[in-house]
Amino acid sequence: LALEAPAKEFAYVVGDFTNWEVNESYKMNRTPDGEFFWVEIDKLEAHKPYVFQYWTDGEVKVGDPYADWVADPWSDNEIDESIFPGIPDYTKTEYGLATVLQTGQENYQWSEHEASWQSPNVDHLVIYELHVRDFLASHSYTDLIDTLTYLKNLGIDAIELMPVNEFEGNKSWGYNPSYYFAPDKYYGTKNELKRFIDHAHQNGMAVIIDMVLNHAFGQNAMVQMYWDDVNKRPAANNPWFNVNHVGQYQWGYDFNHESEYTQGFVDRVNKYWLEEFGFDGFRFDFTKGFTNYAPGGNVDGFDQSRIDILKRMADEIWKTDANAYIILEHWGTSTEEAVLANYGMKMWRNRSYDFVPAVTGAATGSFANMNATSHVSYFNSHDERRIAEHALAEGLAKGNYNVKNPAIMLERVKMAAAFIYLSPGPKMIWQFDELGYDISIDYNGRTGEKPLPWGNNSLNYYTDQNRQNIYDAYKAILELRKTIGPEVLLAANTNHKLNGTTRRLAYDTPQADLVLIANFGLETASIDAAFTQTGTWFNYFTGHEINVSDVSQNIELRAGEWHIFTKVRLSEGLPGVVEVFDMPVSVSPNPFSMKDEITITFDASKAWPDGTNGLANSTVINLNAGIITDEIFSANIKNEKSAVMVQKESGIWEVKLKPSVFFNTSTALQLAFHFTDDEGNRGMGFRNMPVYFDVLSEKPIVTISPASFEATDPITITFDATQGNRELMGVDKVYMHSSAVTQNTNTPQTTTWSYAVGNWGLDDGVGQMTQVADYVWEITLEPRSYYQLPENEHPYWIAAVF
Repeated sequence: LALEAPAKEFAYVVGDFTNWEVNESYKMNRTPDGEFFWVEIDKLEAHKPYVFQYWTDGEVKVGDPYADWVADPWSDNEIDESIFPGIPDYTKTEYGLATVLQTGQENYQWSEHEASWQSPNVDHLVIYELHVRDFLASHSYTDLIDTLTYLKNLGIDAIELMPVNEFEGNKSWGYNPSYYFAPDKYYGTKNELKRFIDHAHQNGMAVIIDMVLNHAFGQNAMVQMYWDDVNKRPAANNPWFNVNHVGQYQWGYDFNHESEYTQGFVDRVNKYWLEEFGFDGFRFDFTKGFTNYAPGGNVDGFDQSRIDILKRMADEIWKTDANAYIILEHWGTSTEEAVLANYGMKMWRNRSYDFVPAVTGAATGSFANMNATSHVSYFNSHDERRIAEHALAEGLAKGNYNVKNPAIMLERVKMAAAFIYLSPGPKMIWQFDELGYDISIDYNGRTGEKPLPWGNNSLNYYTDQNRQNIYDAYKAILELRKTIGPEVLLAANTNHKLNGTTRRLAYDTPQADLVLIANFGLETASIDAAFTQTGTWFNYFTGHEINVSDVSQNIELRAGEWHIFTKVRLSEGLPGVVEVFDMPVSVSPNPFSMKDEITITFDASKAWPDGTNGLANSTVINLNAGIITDEIFSANIKNEKSAVMVQKESGIWEVKLKPSVFFNTSTALQLAFHFTDDEGNRGMGFRNMPVYFDVLSEKPIVTISPASFEATDPITITFDATQGNRELMGVDKVYMHSSAVTQNTNTPQTTTWSYAVGNWGLDDGVGQMTQVADYVWEITLEPRSYYQLPENEHPYWIAAVF
């Protein structure tokens, strides 16, 4: 055994892990250059795991930084024997982490396929980012192998595993690394990880490891061996770590990438995962931190020293594997990223700020530069809120079209997928985007476990046809991308429209011309389809033919409607996978309150299922209605009642009612409808979901107590999140961002606001309100002191945003 570390004295201690009494201690020998310490031990029993530590200067107890098996006295008891068999019963928390030595280990036998494996072209990868813990209930490599067919059928080229080397605890994202050569046992054995990679390669998919070399956490042996216990930070003589963080971004303890020891360690880590496990490359976490250059404490500017560090690391990686992927989460200046990209590395590029507003209906942002081969573009990663959840939380509405409606959201995420994945260049999918995963990133804490879409006690996405339709749409889009070829799309003549409510991709290629048109708006709009030639074109999802007589002909699209047309038939159609929202119900008046008399009109031909097998020919139609009181578009429908409708004309039915009387309550956020006939047939809204209508509230959004007050009176401002646009229902914090208006005016517009209190978008406590009931928040203040008004200024108004 050999340990690489300068200027220390080491003992090597072997313990009987059943009692963990130290039974042998060896003074380690130093090599002539003083850089390595070594010891020889005999009489070890083959295959038997031995727990061991290095005792540094007789005080610090650490495991071997280069070991491939860590003994964790805090977390190992949580790991099931079926995931990682034979874990030693090591429980000495006072000794901290140890490591395991096992001679005579069984080598993994790679398949014959591995010798001829060639990784896909990095310039056009479609990468699937995957967190093992939140992908499968078993969180095991063994079961992950069984899901490879699911991923292969989807059409991806590479799987990116979030960090799998040993990290602190078990239930982690992995960005708190401790030991860099040991696969974390929570996911399985190292041979099972190799088997997963082997099988992925056999299925044509590369595997990328997410590697965290910007920082390590406190259980790391190299942090502990050279530690300043007084100041609780790495010591000044630590060969690998900076004493303090460099720059403004701080996680764990900061590697000193200028150090030759760090560089040597980095090279050994990277070489190990390429050679030992067969990974095809790396996604390196926060490479902007690979520097000791931070003028003014800031690392955001152009940094030649950082470029040199990354080029040196890349050169060493490519000596091991000339085709290894190197993907950087860099977030550097465009100039610096261009230098690194030209050297052969790829940058991460977050495009959520462009795709989220398009999906929510704001129609801002741009799809420009989506064809760049220098960057891996995505609208979701582990760090972003899920685009489907954005739509449900922030979706806009016009008339009966509301993006917060789950049925509408599920269609709009497909539209976004078409635009990102039918653009050439490397792209990434965050796990379960292909199922419209809509759980908040902050559910159970940002890095906490999330509900699974499949399996027992899950969200049951896999048995939901609407979710399966998203998967089928993703699959069809990726298949089309591969059929034409991303390289062909990159070289094609284009006539794109990448901004605004309506958008378009138009490719003129030697193989198959392609036009994608979409309406990201909230109402019907027209777009010049920019067909590349006249004649017959084919709708990729419906399979229908259209005759184009004018290449610039305008096509009218309803809200959320989108189509892919190809000049060559590349699909016979995928019925039901993509649909256009069509509301079968109208309410008059609309908007309405619970006390208003309303007329509900139902067009049976538009109900889901449609008129061919639904209610179009029924002779009796019943309205089935309930109220929603907890959150909009909820499945928790209360006070359900029925009423017989009157036929006004063929297929059109009507009923009048006053909601407060019909439901015997004056409180509701929404009404929910579906329809039945006397034979048990049922008609639903779009995508077989209930039809929802908002109910106007008669309560105020904001109240102030006392209602009349002076500038020096304490007042309590109450905000009711169930009123107004209801976008803050269900959040765990509410802030009041407010200003005083010191002009005597009847029109207190934004130009008159001053003395603002609150820091927009920051969770810093300034203006934070207190929750006093479900969805109800309060803040108490004295206007003059709260807004720090001079004595000669009088607050005529208070303006507030929540």
